Parts: sequence; structure tokens; C-alpha cells
Amino acid sequence: MNHAETQAATGFFNSLLGTATVVNIALYLTYHTLFVASGMRATPGKRFMTLVVARPDGRRVGPGLAFARIGVQELLTLPLLLMQSQAKTAPLLYLAVALVVCVALLVNYLMVAFTDQKTAGHDRICGTRVFKTPDEGI
Repeated sequence: MNHAETQAATGFFNSLLGTATVVNIALYLTYHTLFVASGMRATPGKRFMTLVVARPDGRRVGPGLAFARIGVQELLTLPLLLMQSQAKTAPLLYLAVALVVCVALLVNYLMVAFTDQKTAGHDRICGTRVFKTPDEGI
């Protein structure tokens, strides 16, 4: 394989990887949105843990709010996705960004332990709550 063929193959692989990443993110967002907005009111994992996502008054979350909820959560990881191409060329920069993203995710979830209503950051932003089931009031 000559240099031009190698570059073409690398370009094709990178484009395929980019497409796979976009498809993966779309499927992830769709999965969470559809399950949370459905009658289940949670992903199968949350239901297994006997949890549901709802508004603070217990009303069901619609598709727009369900999408916003998972979108806000995933926005925290966006810098990692954008920096992915720099992982090999600037590993220390990528590591620094990864560390900041990890801290942001940790703070997002640790809020549950320190807030009066036990809500994570993305739930506070979107006005949703995670409730333990079965609870007849929900």
C-alpha cells in the first residue's frame, strides 16, 4: 500500500468513525428520550432500580423535557467529543479536558447528596425529579 492509499484509507476510517460517533449519540439520546417520555417513565435500568423520572408534582415528563434532560447531561461530555481528535497529538491537553469533564460529572451527580430534594444538576436545570417506586402518589 503506497502513501496515497494509506492516507485515503485513514481518511475513510476517520470519516466512518465520525459517522459512527454521531449515530451512537443519536441512538443514546433517542433511547433515553423515548423511555423517559413513555408510560415506563424511566429507562429499563432505572425501572430495574424501581425509579421513575417525573416532574416535581409527579406528572409525566413529555418528550421535549425528556430530551432536554438527557441533553443537558450529555452537554457535560461534549468537550471530550470535540477534543477526541486531539487525544493523540495533544495528550496532556486531552487529559486536562477529561479531568475537568469528570469533575463536572461528579459534581452533577454529587448534588444529589447535598440538595434538599436529592436532585442531580441536570434534573435541577430541567425541573425534573427521580422518584423511588412504587409510590401511589407518582
